[in-house]
Parts: sequence; structure tokens; C-alpha cells
Amino acid sequence: MKQIYTRRIMSTCVVVLALFMGLPTYAHEDRAPTGSWKGVLRSTTEQRPPLTTLLTFSADGNLVESRRLYLPESPLGPLLATPGHGEWRRSKNGGFDATIVVLYQGAPEHPTSPGVVIGREKVRYKLQLLNSGQQLQGTILIDVQDADGNVVSSDPGTIEATRIRPEPLP
Repeated sequence: MKQIYTRRIMSTCVVVLALFMGLPTYAHEDRAPTGSWKGVLRSTTEQRPPLTTLLTFSADGNLVESRRLYLPESPLGPLLATPGHGEWRRSKNGGFDATIVVLYQGAPEHPTSPGVVIGREKVRYKLQLLNSGQQLQGTILIDVQDADGNVVSSDPGTIEATRIRPEPLP
């Protein structure tokens, strides 16, 4: 009797394991942006060059964004920027909403505030996953604020991103 019980447990474990082995490695991709992405932000109103960005969405709702640190031309003058930090969540339309904050410091050649925190940028995203979770697309709104929190620039735009995948060595 004990052998039959043990065989049933082992058989059940083998069946469950076989089912899990048939799942794709990244089963979450069609439902959440979790993971890392390389994207391009484009302004829809300003004549600015596209901005390449790296985004990492964590499963717990946190979001980290990286881009070039030195911005020679901005509404606040030449500056240095921190990585962006924020959160994301599901929206009612089946997509995702996210917000990040970036801090700005006057670059060494800034005319009035070299080395001083002179403002921040808040970026709000409305995103959709496409192509079975391999692409991310959406709209953004970038608000640049001075050190007192006054909005000095508000710029809508778009984002397109591609999931970063592991690649084997040749």
C-alpha cells in the first residue's frame, strides 16, 4: 500500500514537472512589462533629437530608467541628470501607466548654477505591450520643473522600446 502511494506521488510530480517544462521561459511577457528594455523617446512638439533610454520594470511595480547623463541643451541650460526612479501599474485599458522622476544638476559650464541641483524632470508614460510582449509602445509627457517646482517646460512625445534578451556568446 505504501509503495502504491509513493508511486502516485512520484507520478504526479513527474506530470507537473512535464507541464512546467512545456511553458515558455518568459511566460509573463504577454501580460506585463517586467524586465529590461531599450527604447527611444521622441518629442511630438519640440525639435529635439530622439533620446535613447534603458528601462527596467520590476515585478513589484518599481521602475528604473537610464539615459545619457549629460544634456548640453535643456530648458534649464546645460545639465547633468540622474537615472530616473519611479513606479508602474496596470491601467484600466489593459495597458500600463508609469511615472519616473529625474534630478537635474547644473553642468560645470552652466552659466549660473554649476554643480547645484537646479530642477527635476517628471515623465509620465501610458504604455501598451505589442508583438507577444516583445515591444513596448506608448505616449509620454515630460514636465521639466525648476528647483522651486515651477513647470518650465511640458513636452508630449512617444516611446517605442524592445525587450532586451540574453544572447549566448559565439
